[in-house]
Amino acid sequence: MDFESEFLKTYRILKWDEFTVLNNDRISINEKITNKVITKHELLLQFKAELSLLNACKHKIKDELEQGLDVIDTQVLVLLSKRVIELFDHMHVLFSIDEKLLFYFINFCQDNVSYIHVDQLDILLDAVLCTENNQKIWIRLLKLYLELNSFDKLMTVFQEGVRSLKKNSLPLWKIIIRFMQIRRPDMYKDIDATRNLFNELKKLKPPCYKLYLIMMAIESETSDFELLTVRKLYDEACILFGTDNIEVWLDYIRFEQTDGSPKLMESIYTRGLWKLEPNLKNTFIEEYNNIKREFMNSLGKEVIVIDD
Repeated sequence: MDFESEFLKTYRILKWDEFTVLNNDRISINEKITNKVITKHELLLQFKAELSLLNACKHKIKDELEQGLDVIDTQVLVLLSKRVIELFDHMHVLFSIDEKLLFYFINFCQDNVSYIHVDQLDILLDAVLCTENNQKIWIRLLKLYLELNSFDKLMTVFQEGVRSLKKNSLPLWKIIIRFMQIRRPDMYKDIDATRNLFNELKKLKPPCYKLYLIMMAIESETSDFELLTVRKLYDEACILFGTDNIEVWLDYIRFEQTDGSPKLMESIYTRGLWKLEPNLKNTFIEEYNNIKREFMNSLGKEVIVIDD
């Protein structure tokens, strides 16, 4: 008798005839997969059956432990988790996986992370990549990998998520930054450490404009504010994103107006005109003139008139 059947018999989770039916179903499913005559509905039914059995075993183990009793073998949870994962793999390879099932499976993985090895989930990343760029799915996937204790695979998921979500990937950046600060507080607790982390993250492709915005905000709010450091960040951002992004130029101009040197506003404006795509230049000119007008108005209000 194998340890699964021994566990199920000992704790009366399935009657013997029910276990026989389950095993026959497993054999039938495997044969149909091999012969490529399986349907998605059949796979999904078996997926739910294995998951239901896993949950029943978990609840029984919890009850036994709460009563202070010994449990004969919890390896059954590893085995059943492996079966659920294998069925998901087959569904992905043979059929399309919808977002609802993806969420369901990621939740299953998070609930059973103690019984799963990270290498078993390689196909999950591929399944997520086959969906539309759903920010919520990527956030859940990244949080799952935070619990799986594999830094390399975590960073792979992070990079793929950034590539897929592009400008909508800011939540992933925030998760990784928080993770690094918690994981290595000795390295990532002050501004110098934050700069080191930024310098590592900015190497990832594609470059992320919002990462630069986060770092600019951090630098601007630090007690030892360094003008040249923020200016360098704006320069890098304009080089990377300044062809099709008006806002990066306007933000740089506003920064010099309020925190830097207003004398540099014109030179930044000129660089923007040279760098931006032709169809964006008229809008850029209009926005810059608005900034200049507001700036001149604010200067006028600060003029003090002294009567003789």
